[in-house]
Amino acid sequence: MAERIEFASDAWLEKLCELLEKYTALAGPELELSICEVFTGVPKHLDKNGNGVIAWHCHIVGGEVVFEDGEIESADLKTVADYDFVLPLARLTIDDTTQEEYLRLQKLGAETGKLSGSGDKSKVPQSFYAMHNEMAEMTA
Repeated sequence: MAERIEFASDAWLEKLCELLEKYTALAGPELELSICEVFTGVPKHLDKNGNGVIAWHCHIVGGEVVFEDGEIESADLKTVADYDFVLPLARLTIDDTTQEEYLRLQKLGAETGKLSGSGDKSKVPQSFYAMHNEMAEMTA
């Protein structure tokens, strides 16, 4: 079993960056993509900015990943989520037996205002979907 890392902690974000580099290499040098995730209502011990928010973004161009803290206004894919709401989604390994539950939780999040997303998911290379599961297996 993989080492468990607290969701959205500095160590978790470091691992995410490593995996973004790994999966970007698998996708090939032609990939151009920007991603931003914003988590609201974060636990106090993770709230390094004192505003209840953890955000990260990355730009992928020519096989290179530039990963940084903070929110950007415009990204090819952007997600804003309540920390407590999105935590079960972050821990859920997606396969044929869990896909329906994952979609149900996403819909519930959208309906309750606890999860919103924008962008063109068709820009995400197929190889990136395995990255979610790799992160889920180590997310505490």
